Amino acid sequence: MSNILAIVPAAEYLFMTRFASDDDTRYYLEGVAIQPTPKAGAYLVATNGHAMGVMRLEGDQAMALYAGFILSADKTIRAAVKCGKREQAWIICRHDRADIVRLGAAMSPTMDDVATAPVSLSIPAATAYIDGTFPDWRRVLPPPITGKREGQHGTGAEYCAAVRPDLLARFQREDKPVSFDWNGVDAMMIDNGDERFIGVVMPHNNGRTMADIAARREHVILSAAPETAAETAAETVAA
Repeated sequence: MSNILAIVPAAEYLFMTRFASDDDTRYYLEGVAIQPTPKAGAYLVATNGHAMGVMRLEGDQAMALYAGFILSADKTIRAAVKCGKREQAWIICRHDRADIVRLGAAMSPTMDDVATAPVSLSIPAATAYIDGTFPDWRRVLPPPITGKREGQHGTGAEYCAAVRPDLLARFQREDKPVSFDWNGVDAMMIDNGDERFIGVVMPHNNGRTMADIAARREHVILSAAPETAAETAAETVAA
């Protein structure tokens, strides 16, 4: 495995591309950062500067052997790794290319199994990787929680409908409920039901105050006519 930078499951990569930027002036955010965990697994991190997703996959789920790099969210890669219910795809990141391999959906492959599987497609490094420095995502996370955190707790649906209706679908996965936790000052933490994942809404996108969230929720959810609710929510965000 001397030529391998990382091995990541395509399904998790695709989910994380939801948070990547599409702003060419911030090209270093147009992909998924892959960094090693202390236990030889992989962190997958992506952000557009407003919302961020962080996923931690341990050594039986992914592998990262390099200090850190950015796997592009280019549509060529996203299209190449999509697959049906009867198969699973993996991305093997090598120094000079990214290899896509496909295995049966019922398999529970080891990293060695994936590394030695037949390659279905190779994507050159110029397309697969972004030459840039990904920001220090750990600086955005709130301080560790000790005891009960004072602040706002609720469903992601309530928050997103009131303040950022565009964010709910981005965090949601497999129809699991989404909830948020916010101390009123730091970044808002989003829980989508996947214990490996944590979502973040940056502080300047949280809303002005917790009272403001409640007021906006009242206005959007309770006051808007059904046929204009989505339009009102968009106007609220723009304001």
